[in-house]
Amino acid sequence: MSSASATLLLARIHGQMLRHRIRHGLMENRLLVLTIGSFLGLYCVAAYVLVSRGLEFISRMPLFGPLLLERLIYILFFFFFVMLVISNATITGMGMFRRKDMDWQVALPLPYRSLVLWKTLEGMALASWGLLVLSAPILVALGRLYDAGPGFYLLGAPALLCLVTISANLSSWLLLILVRHARPWWWKPVAALGLYIVLTTLYSFFAKADLQAMDGKDIVSSLHGVLQHTEICMHPLLPSSWVAEVIFASGRGLYDQATFFSFALLANALFALTLTAKLGNHLFYPAWHRVMSAVPMARAQAAQDAWFRHPEKYLRRSLAARLSGMKRAEHAAIIKDIRTFLREPTQWGQSLLIFGLLLMYTSNLRRLGYDLQSPFWIIVISHLNLLVCCLALSTLTTRFIFPQFSMEGQRLWILGLSPLSLARVLSLKLRLSGGIMGLLTTLLVFTSSLSLSLPWQRTVFFCAAVLMMSYGLNALALSLGALLPNFREPNPARIISGFGGTLCLISSFLYILFSSTALALPEAIRWKAQAAGLPLSPSLILIQDLSGLGAVLFLSLVFGAIPYWLAKKRTKSLDYLKEL
Repeated sequence: MSSASATLLLARIHGQMLRHRIRHGLMENRLLVLTIGSFLGLYCVAAYVLVSRGLEFISRMPLFGPLLLERLIYILFFFFFVMLVISNATITGMGMFRRKDMDWQVALPLPYRSLVLWKTLEGMALASWGLLVLSAPILVALGRLYDAGPGFYLLGAPALLCLVTISANLSSWLLLILVRHARPWWWKPVAALGLYIVLTTLYSFFAKADLQAMDGKDIVSSLHGVLQHTEICMHPLLPSSWVAEVIFASGRGLYDQATFFSFALLANALFALTLTAKLGNHLFYPAWHRVMSAVPMARAQAAQDAWFRHPEKYLRRSLAARLSGMKRAEHAAIIKDIRTFLREPTQWGQSLLIFGLLLMYTSNLRRLGYDLQSPFWIIVISHLNLLVCCLALSTLTTRFIFPQFSMEGQRLWILGLSPLSLARVLSLKLRLSGGIMGLLTTLLVFTSSLSLSLPWQRTVFFCAAVLMMSYGLNALALSLGALLPNFREPNPARIISGFGGTLCLISSFLYILFSSTALALPEAIRWKAQAAGLPLSPSLILIQDLSGLGAVLFLSLVFGAIPYWLAKKRTKSLDYLKEL
């Protein structure tokens, strides 16, 4: 059997499985389909309106509007490309080396290259559909801005598909090479080199970017000084730059140039598939054998370090356990979750990336070029900063906290036999995740408040709000994961793609939207009163702030405490184990 026919056979089988799932979902879960369809339709309309107005506002800026618009499009597709590479590497790696069904698929009379090709395409579909949905309103808004015809969409959509294909294949190359050839001692010098590059980049950025010296006399050169840090996004060898060129050329009616870059993307996408098949034929089985052979060695090491072989080591309580006042079983459950998190580079890597970018953003709010002497901009930026932090936190909770209970898998009965009840395990998970994420988000908001030179009353106000919302988002994600578990799926990307993950995402978005509105409403009332010249007493301002925090507390109870109570109630029942 040839590689192409084997890959088509795998695609046809999984396509039939997908059709059966869709048919079953349409018949059994009509409410789910209606909810998801309504939310996606609402998102597409809202995203189109907001992006279209934003692009029109930028394009109408005198002197540097077109330059800024062009650079933003380059940056947009560059970050799309980076996000696709990371997400494809995560999902494809789990499907290629960690899925139990690969044990028997490797034993089938199929070429290894066909297995690698199919896993690459499967990971591409799972990782990219959301990005394609996100980019569709942006593409339509760009077409409206350029007043383009059908040729713009006929060339832009295939260009995005080619970008997705190239990023998925690049992820497979990196996975195969790293799993086959990486050595444990590589990570320390690589981490040191990466830390050095990051620190050097940050130092050069902060040393050169003196935006506070910007004045209206030389705004073009100042803007050029800002945009020079984004020149890497315009590198001519990047596929994202070719997609941007397709957008520009087709929007301006230069279809010959757009066709050239489209064919360049198509040729590179086809070449990437060919190279993936070649690397899969030579590297997949050695990499697979290396991963499988490491499992017995790890089990043997774990057997040597078992507690009954070294009882004196485990009878002594650690200093952290004594200080926290937790029992030995509770401390062991916390340590298990921490070690599980640290053993997954996809989790701590993405979390470190998101919080690192947010820290760099919040600590440099004064470098954005806004008139921060104006109370209006201080109000807007402080509330938008809170909104950004909460949206980033909701992304992490949906991605990592929601599948946390399901990832216990069919070994959940072991926890059921432990001295801890499942309800207590759930509360420990909430204490750990809520405490750490609450501390980090509070630190971000506190840093942004210092950057904006907010008074201490406003700083305490925003820190209290983000702390309550952090616990609310963690409680919501963890509770829905316990109420709607999927113990048979080891891939967290598939877990969050189901009904529970979608419901968690929508509920988190609504919770953040309502809470942000409740926090901003007293500020808007005060702004209107000041504009009308009405006096405001300090006691009235305090009452308004406390009412806003009270509304956030009420929403946290509705979206966080009630699902958490239902989840604890369900985990106390033995019927919970029938899901295994």
